[in-house]
Amino acid sequence: MIFSRQGKGTTERQRLVDTREAFNLWNILRSKYLVVDKLHIWQQVVHDKDYMIILKGLIKALKENISILEQELKTYSITAPDRHRAAVSHPGTVQMLTDEFMAQETFLYLQEHMENLLKSFRTSVTNDALRSVFYKMLLKTIAEEDKFLKYIKAKGWVETPPLYRSTPPGMAERLSSVEAAGLWDHLTLRYDNIKTTEISISFAYDGDFKATLYGGLKTLKNQAKTLEKELDRFGIPLPKRSGTVSASPSNTDFLSDDHLYRTVLIGLRAAGILHAQTIKESTFNDRVRSIFKKMLVDELLYTDNYYRFGKLKGWLNQAPLYGS
Repeated sequence: MIFSRQGKGTTERQRLVDTREAFNLWNILRSKYLVVDKLHIWQQVVHDKDYMIILKGLIKALKENISILEQELKTYSITAPDRHRAAVSHPGTVQMLTDEFMAQETFLYLQEHMENLLKSFRTSVTNDALRSVFYKMLLKTIAEEDKFLKYIKAKGWVETPPLYRSTPPGMAERLSSVEAAGLWDHLTLRYDNIKTTEISISFAYDGDFKATLYGGLKTLKNQAKTLEKELDRFGIPLPKRSGTVSASPSNTDFLSDDHLYRTVLIGLRAAGILHAQTIKESTFNDRVRSIFKKMLVDELLYTDNYYRFGKLKGWLNQAPLYGS
């Protein structure tokens, strides 16, 4: 599908941010200040040479993002959070902190930061340029988290969660119980979203909107097929599917296109949250995790384009602006 990247009157709005976007900028910058302080302390006591290299890379990437965020706050006249004190290690720190503990804490930060960036991305509606900043940082964090997970797995610093016990006989590939649940949850959501999209197509009037719905329906069905194959592969029972919408409603006036658009948008936001939570929990089967990761990345791009489409049509409610 092709979406316009800029609607009528949006150029002026890109010089503004809304109240939620102002907080998003402040909050993400604050979290990066905190973790840089923590990593500087750990850098003084780490033993593992590979982890030292990773820490240096993370600190460099964080400082680059901090510079970007500080400039964004300056651009929109938003007061920045306090910078914290220079990191100084305590004499007892060396004995108290192990490489494994620090690495697990680093991984936990990357997981939580991914979710925080996702929240900032999906709630930054007014300013497309600012949402793009969060989008790029989120993609980078997803890649960093994935790479770091492989490192701590190679070191043996990731515990094996409960495994799914009902795989078919002779099946060599295993997955954790939460990964099995994630596959099932994703397919259930796809079935519900397919049904909602089919209903929306029946009521939609605007031709451009219908085109986006048909495109989204095709994507949902393709993703459902991928997930069905995975559930069948691991012997996971499939959820019940709803019947297809066959009858056209006699009266479509009581559901407007803008309401249908916002209903679909809610589904996109919910899918993004589910993808991120599942990636966070899926630490055992790398192949299955990559499926969830791809779906999240695809969802981010589609959501960004869908915001732009809604603004073009005037179907997004304007959030309160920060300043004037």
